[in-house]
Amino acid sequence: MTRAIAPVTTPGLAAGGTARDARADKVHHAAAEFESMLVKQLLKAARVGGAAGSEKTSAYGDMAVDALASAVERGGGLGLARRIEQTLCPHSGSGAGHAPAAAAAARDPKP
Repeated sequence: MTRAIAPVTTPGLAAGGTARDARADKVHHAAAEFESMLVKQLLKAARVGGAAGSEKTSAYGDMAVDALASAVERGGGLGLARRIEQTLCPHSGSGAGHAPAAAAAARDPKP
């Protein structure tokens, strides 16, 4: 008589989740945050909010940069976050299930 081997469980994972899903979620979050910071830095370097000057102008410039960066992110971003995800987690579905990536994929025509 042989006994069945009990399945191995990983503590700390959500019910129904896998280690690969948890890693893919972390990579997605980190990639999106990186892209967000990069967009803000690029806009600041381009002086989108106006020329450096008084404190009041600087405050309005920062608000303009933040608003434009948010609009870029809502529009699907630059695509950098998706590329980072595809590179770091090639078998995770390349960001499937995440709203910005899924929305951008839906907009892109298939060749």
